[in-house]
Amino acid sequence: MPEDSDRPIDLDADRGIMGFMRGRTGRELRRAGPFLVMFTPGTTSRWLNYAIPDDAAEPTAADVDALITVFEGASRIPRLEFLPSVAPAVEASLLTRGFAVEERLPLMTCTPATVRTLAAPSGITLDVPATDAIGMSMALLQHEIFQDPQPVDHGSVVRLQSTMEHGGHALVATDVATGALVGAAQTVVPVGTTNEIVGVAVAPSHRRRGLAAAMVSALARRCFEGGLTASFLEAAPGADGAYRNAGFERTSTVLHISLEGDRHA
Repeated sequence: MPEDSDRPIDLDADRGIMGFMRGRTGRELRRAGPFLVMFTPGTTSRWLNYAIPDDAAEPTAADVDALITVFEGASRIPRLEFLPSVAPAVEASLLTRGFAVEERLPLMTCTPATVRTLAAPSGITLDVPATDAIGMSMALLQHEIFQDPQPVDHGSVVRLQSTMEHGGHALVATDVATGALVGAAQTVVPVGTTNEIVGVAVAPSHRRRGLAAAMVSALARRCFEGGLTASFLEAAPGADGAYRNAGFERTSTVLHISLEGDRHA
């Protein structure tokens, strides 16, 4: 068993997740050799613009140069997010061309059989962001927590609304005593019977109280109540324990890698 997973890596499952990532809606798709480049209109945020290699891809130097050209032509940072298990030759090709690893994050998966029902911490309510103002506050919290240099604007709210209109879910956590928004999390639009939980953000004042676990538990259960059979997320460093409490299990590793020199742009 790989030491960074809770159970042996299932290549078929990893290929399925890569297929899910390629099938996500709302992106402008471009092809560069064995890479699928996915741009989100209206934002240059690194988290919303990246490429994914084909399964078992073995890119040449020319392929990587073509990939860089596509990103630079769109004024985006050359960047990829993928599971190395399904394309093990890609990382070395990118490193040779000057790319640098940003992070290796745990990929954690939950099913209707493993999800746990967790209550929100005392004094905290979980609600759907029902107004533009709440959606904007949610985006501002996520922007601050993830230190995203892309400014928050009305487009952030529009993208959230579109996601929810097409089957995604979102939650905000509010401190009852102060009325402050102290947590946020959402899913993307589902593909097939799978969904991804993203943007899990908790204000520093309310961490280590089980809020992140409660939010992902609630989102996963909403997905499963709607007929989905799997939910997954990328855990931030040190956060995997909280998600295990919600019924998620580490099944693989996600690589984030970008062209050196642009890593902090």
